[in-house]
Amino acid sequence: MKKVIFGSVMFLAGLISAAVLLAGTMANDWTLNGSPSSFWNMSRYGLMPAFYIFVAVAVLGAVIAIWGLFDNAD
Repeated sequence: MKKVIFGSVMFLAGLISAAVLLAGTMANDWTLNGSPSSFWNMSRYGLMPAFYIFVAVAVLGAVIAIWGLFDNAD
């Protein structure tokens, strides 16, 4: 049960962090070919490594949570 809770918290933290980063980069008025682009803004600010880390934390948290569901150690 501890793995499920820990994994769920990690997943939520990574998901919220990535969502805040995506939403924050859209606060600027920069556009790419006439349409706003969050990924272009993140690459311009050098935030793509942080975005990749947040997504990796979310994926790792989901894996730990799913692993905890099927673990029979408890």
